Amino acid sequence: MPFAGQQMDLKESFGVTVKSIRRAKGLPQIAIGINQGYISELENGQKTPTLPKMDAIAKSLGIHPLTLLAAVYSNMGQEDSTQLLARVNNELQSLK
Repeated sequence: MPFAGQQMDLKESFGVTVKSIRRAKGLPQIAIGINQGYISELENGQKTPTLPKMDAIAKSLGIHPLTLLAAVYSNMGQEDSTQLLARVNNELQSLK
């Protein structure tokens, strides 16, 4: 965990976010459906998931992968979830 006032990096935020959601849902690490040791390393910021693993983790947590990513980026402290989702929506609209 970073010190007060210090922002998390992406890998650390991903792990903290997964752990927080998993615990909030009362799930053990093994419920994620991937090797428990891997999930432990991921939650401790030692591993970075591939896209297929990130997708599987989100689905195991019962959320959409974009929800997981939005929570990860929101936890990094640069934008809250409302600002982040508004930005994503605007960017998606501009790509049409």
